[in-house]
Amino acid sequence: MTTTAGAGAAWPAVRPHLSSFDPDAFVRPVDRFIWEPVHVPHTGPAPVRPLAGRRLLLVGESADLVGAVAAELGERGALVVRSDPGTPLAGDGWDGIVDLNVMGETYELGNTGWQSALARTTEAIRCAYQRWAAEPRFGRHIYLAVTRLGGLGGHGEGPVPQPLGGIWAGLAKCLPRELPAAGIVVVDLDRAEPAAIADAVEREYVQPEHFEVGYREGRRHVLVGRPAPLLTGGHRPPGRDDTVLITGGARGVGFAAARAFAESFGCRVVVTGRGERPEADEVSALDDEEFAVWRRGRLGEARTPKDLAAARREIRRADENRTVHRNLAGAAASGLRIDYLRCDCTDAEQVERAFAALGEGPQFVIHNAGIDDPARFDRKSADEVVRTVDVKVTGFANLVAAILARPERRDRLRLLSNVGSLAGRMGGMVGQIDYAAGNEALARLGFWARDNLGLPVQTLCWPTWERLGVIANYSAAVRYVSTLDPAEGARRWAEELASGHTDEAVFLGRIGAVLAPGQLRGFGMLTGHPDLPRLHALDHHLGDVEEYEIFRSLRTTTRLTARQHPCLSDVRVDGAPAVPVSVVLEHAVAAGDWVVPEGWPLLHLRELRDLQVRLDGLRFTDGHLLLHREAHGGYTDGEWCVDVAVRDPEGSDIATVTLVYGAEPAEPVAVVDEESGNWPSGRTGWLSWSGVVFPEGRYDTAGRDRDGGLRLGLAPVLPADLWTVPFPPDPTVAPAAVEAIVRATDRHTARDAPGTLTIGRLVLCPGAQRVDALHTTADLRRWTGLREGAGVLLAEGVALA
Repeated sequence: MTTTAGAGAAWPAVRPHLSSFDPDAFVRPVDRFIWEPVHVPHTGPAPVRPLAGRRLLLVGESADLVGAVAAELGERGALVVRSDPGTPLAGDGWDGIVDLNVMGETYELGNTGWQSALARTTEAIRCAYQRWAAEPRFGRHIYLAVTRLGGLGGHGEGPVPQPLGGIWAGLAKCLPRELPAAGIVVVDLDRAEPAAIADAVEREYVQPEHFEVGYREGRRHVLVGRPAPLLTGGHRPPGRDDTVLITGGARGVGFAAARAFAESFGCRVVVTGRGERPEADEVSALDDEEFAVWRRGRLGEARTPKDLAAARREIRRADENRTVHRNLAGAAASGLRIDYLRCDCTDAEQVERAFAALGEGPQFVIHNAGIDDPARFDRKSADEVVRTVDVKVTGFANLVAAILARPERRDRLRLLSNVGSLAGRMGGMVGQIDYAAGNEALARLGFWARDNLGLPVQTLCWPTWERLGVIANYSAAVRYVSTLDPAEGARRWAEELASGHTDEAVFLGRIGAVLAPGQLRGFGMLTGHPDLPRLHALDHHLGDVEEYEIFRSLRTTTRLTARQHPCLSDVRVDGAPAVPVSVVLEHAVAAGDWVVPEGWPLLHLRELRDLQVRLDGLRFTDGHLLLHREAHGGYTDGEWCVDVAVRDPEGSDIATVTLVYGAEPAEPVAVVDEESGNWPSGRTGWLSWSGVVFPEGRYDTAGRDRDGGLRLGLAPVLPADLWTVPFPPDPTVAPAAVEAIVRATDRHTARDAPGTLTIGRLVLCPGAQRVDALHTTADLRRWTGLREGAGVLLAEGVALA
């Protein structure tokens, strides 16, 4: 008889980090975080002369400092190639880049030496880009930036001698998006001494873990993010007699904030743009549908590539002017006091004229202007990179200079609020390296102006606002992190402005599917976030990465130790302690998290095919088992498949399986009942279980259910039963079900050795992570896992030989 299981509950998707994000509506609430330094010393013995024989490109703006550090690194065995103002960039073939940027200089307001330093960095990375991008060996190439933000990344007490080091910190943290196999680390020091620099490079260059490391007075720190709800009170918010100046505030996020401030506080808001205030014309009067028709017409008139480029520029300007005109007209119709001034914040004279137009000056200044022109870093010129960063860095310097130009302006200023980005704090999207660099520099400049000039400066780092802002590719952005509802963003911004705090606040929603192994480890020091269980689960099964080709393959090594966790103390193979089949299976399945199709389409793990597990390969040797895992992905007959092999140190297969993904989850499984004999309980197999973690299932004396088939009730095995870690990872395939199938098959099959377990097909439906009963046919070759009566798991072709 064949019966179809009920629909069951709305259980979680299988491997939810690949299937739970809707690119059309990934709006989620955000939490407020701050980052702070925490003392984290090195663990384990230091490697002996780790730089010996490594070919390093040493980049920096100070030829004297580059020369002195080159000598120190040479004494440590490194083969140093210099690139500084006295030594042009030449050649390629470096193992790594050590970037001293502008750390040898102390910042003075308006200093522009960073521009040539950033251009030099850009050319160095562009020169290595193609070779590094094609290199699958993880950490074979390293980009290490050395900054002088005070030894704590600009945080904590004490001076920030060179805040523009933030440019290189933001750049470095975004590099893994485009060079996912490269090692990345930012080392912040409290001094620009050649020996101290060389010591830090020697300690952090090999196998970098955390992205941001600092040394203050010789003590090692890393930056840790933690939740920090806003503390209100003690500051006077804007009132009707106050003026808020917002650079670049006529469109997008800036104008959303402008409306929120005008509505919430009744204050006057002045927004700026690089052009004159747009006047009403035929195009500005078009609605969205009419504008789309006009746009198609203009593109259709183009006859040459030059005509097409000109038409696109015209359309972009028209769209921007139309948006500004509609925003200002709408604000006026609502009775809001929002005015417009022409001001390019990178032009000091225009900034001064804008302040002069506001009389004694504004009480609140919002530095919101920014450029996001996404393209891969090797496709951007040095001038383009510098221009993107310039809007944030020079724009800030010009605003501060205008405030300090007259005592009454400084006296009137109650808050300078920087608009940063999550891209700077945690790395942006592909194509946003320069955007991330500018935003991270802005936060560090805020610390500098607060501590050195006594100005009240705050920096707010935002994620992508839903359909607003300078983000050019929204559909790609939501793969990285959830978007922010503009209403929530405007409310939070008004609260931050009213609070008057002078720190950096980061607003972080949910973390999306686009994540590289290096980023997972680099930002591992994050607490209090709702995605921590998922991120820790990814890290738990990742192991040491040896090779990684994005969209193609992964190779790792994991060392398991007997009795280190409960699940590693329950099973024996031929009397020897061993790793359970369910653990090795989970380890194999986890490889598919990193080998995904290009574009990160939303996928569900539907089934496993051709699973083979060599049981004697599961035994510990001297209390340890090294698992070498390789995974390769590709399309087969329209399905995304990942072939995974888990091998021992000699290269022999322990387990092999093919993971099969689809756009929709697998359908509920039908249950097939057959007349059968009793459960195989008398024979002793080659495997044994203590039963503490994986207790034997419950069945009646006849060994049959009411339909005549074999039915086995299972005790739940929870993640905390398996692993003694702060965030025990949820399984993909119910471990109790896997071990019960292995136990029954082992007892049923007579053989002269432990043999190899084979499962031809293992179908996984939502809910397969936990199974409360198993149903099987008489020959034990077909098993159905049930959850609350619904079929959520199907194993076919089960055998031991």
